[in-house]
Amino acid sequence: MPSAFSQSWPPATFASDGTSATVTGGSLSISNPLAADFAGRSITGANQTTTAALNTFSVSDLRGSGVGWNVTAQATTFTGTNYNLAPGSLLMSSPTVAANGTLSPPPVINPALSVTPIDAALPVLVASALPLTGMGTYDFSATTLTLALPANVYADVYASTVTISVVTAP
Repeated sequence: MPSAFSQSWPPATFASDGTSATVTGGSLSISNPLAADFAGRSITGANQTTTAALNTFSVSDLRGSGVGWNVTAQATTFTGTNYNLAPGSLLMSSPTVAANGTLSPPPVINPALSVTPIDAALPVLVASALPLTGMGTYDFSATTLTLALPANVYADVYASTVTISVVTAP
């Protein structure tokens, strides 16, 4: 008696067709963090500091290239009506960063940020997403800006513009 397994079947016939999916990249962008005004100070004849908050911001790398990016901070010299504060007077505390819906590794915060003045000639590195990292959206926490006022500061109203930028970087 022949077994069911020994029966021969005709060769199978297959049909196939190729398919594709197009994925279009977007842009590299940053939200605008608002900087609060500094607390006022009275002249005391001693060195002082005053602080202000720099609100949260987000960076989105939707390019789909994995080339990496840097966040930088830079502030203009504090200029008053009659006087200016010396460059190197403004520090920024280190933010934390959290992924927002992405599994790509997060950027690395610059460990020297909190001791590097941001009101200098060149932008200061805040965070760096190395190649193949930082893809998606990342939320940066609020930070503290600390302004140093020398003992011999002149009475005036001083103003500066703080710029947080994101740039392509390997």
